[in-house]
Amino acid sequence: MVGNVIHLPRPRSLRTGHEPLAFYVRVGRNDHIEVLELLTAGERGIFGFVVEAPYLDRHEELITEARKRNFDVILDPRTQQMGLPGSYSDALIALPWGKSERHHTVADFEGQSGRARAAKIVEFALSHGCTQLLGPTHLIADPNDPWVHRDIAMMSFTAECIQRAGGNLGLIYPLALPMSVFRDDVRRSAIVAAIGSTPCDAMWLKIENFGDSASGEKATAYIRACRDFHARGLPLVADHIGGLPALGTLAFGAVGGIAHGVTMNQSFGASSWRRPRQEGGGSIPRRIYLPELDMLVMRNVAERFIASSPRVRGRHVCRDTHCCARGLSDMLDRPARHALHQRAREIEKLGSVPHPLRIANYLENARRVSDEVALAASFDKVDEEFRRKLGDKQKALGHFREAMAHLATSSSGESVAIPPLRRAASGGPSE
Repeated sequence: MVGNVIHLPRPRSLRTGHEPLAFYVRVGRNDHIEVLELLTAGERGIFGFVVEAPYLDRHEELITEARKRNFDVILDPRTQQMGLPGSYSDALIALPWGKSERHHTVADFEGQSGRARAAKIVEFALSHGCTQLLGPTHLIADPNDPWVHRDIAMMSFTAECIQRAGGNLGLIYPLALPMSVFRDDVRRSAIVAAIGSTPCDAMWLKIENFGDSASGEKATAYIRACRDFHARGLPLVADHIGGLPALGTLAFGAVGGIAHGVTMNQSFGASSWRRPRQEGGGSIPRRIYLPELDMLVMRNVAERFIASSPRVRGRHVCRDTHCCARGLSDMLDRPARHALHQRAREIEKLGSVPHPLRIANYLENARRVSDEVALAASFDKVDEEFRRKLGDKQKALGHFREAMAHLATSSSGESVAIPPLRRAASGGPSE
């Protein structure tokens, strides 16, 4: 670790060897009310909240409550989007490190300009009560991308600014790159070598074209690729990933934590970032989580499915009174609370299993989900469109399970990622 960054994770020698697996929630523009309700109801399975810079004022109450309860509040400065034309908006221009009528280029982060932007980002994070910061990096295309060395320099500038400000801000290296590069041994090794000892307290991986719908072949490639990052000895988190692929990365020890949004942002695609920006669009409707099927579906789909028969209702209406005291009504009317609570329980359950047994436990869970999907597809009164989706899901799960089971036969003795620590355990101050 570099001396000019506060050391949030404990040294390996002081760790118990059985820290819980981490779960972080990306809070979207309109998510704060339901997330705040979940937090004040006593939820402890979540480690922290990622808040995007344009929405910090909007989420002020959530940030205050999160800090009181020793959750991490992580600033996303949105520099990855700001480096491409399709997502550079008025809201980003208004940020202190925006201030440009066009998307950013490498030149905007060179020398004094880069140092000034790093200083503004750190000041912004501290003034809004953040405890950690996703460093000002960009989506890179390959090891020779000019952003690689510019991002490394920006991480050093940011670490220096944190040190001058008193050091009370964790620094995360968010590495974003395409799956085609991440899975390529030569190109990935070149990126790992380039990053080297870049100052940071943890690394987060955001891999384009990977997420909750990933095939077994992609999931196994992702898990193998993560091993290259373990030697650095830092906590490793998979960002923008959900569902069985996310739980698989945890079960196989590829990462020590995951992060995703509230019923969305459970996979990462950047095609819209690259295209010239278009006006229009709106908020994405909240989806309903059906944990037995490992599926997020629109409300009307969930309603029709659950109403199709008493058997379906009995198997798929949430009975967990901690998130859905009124059963189906809460499941449909408070979908964020339901989805996040259930995901937190899935991660806690997996983390409670001793590591040598986690893979077998995970594969059994994948088998159970596959059986539930097959059963749901067999019910006569399920509407035809959803039945087709269930059939496609069942077929994909068959291939997924085969690939993960094959990976399991060659995973003994592999390195295991370090999980991040909760804020209280890492020495973060209580308030």
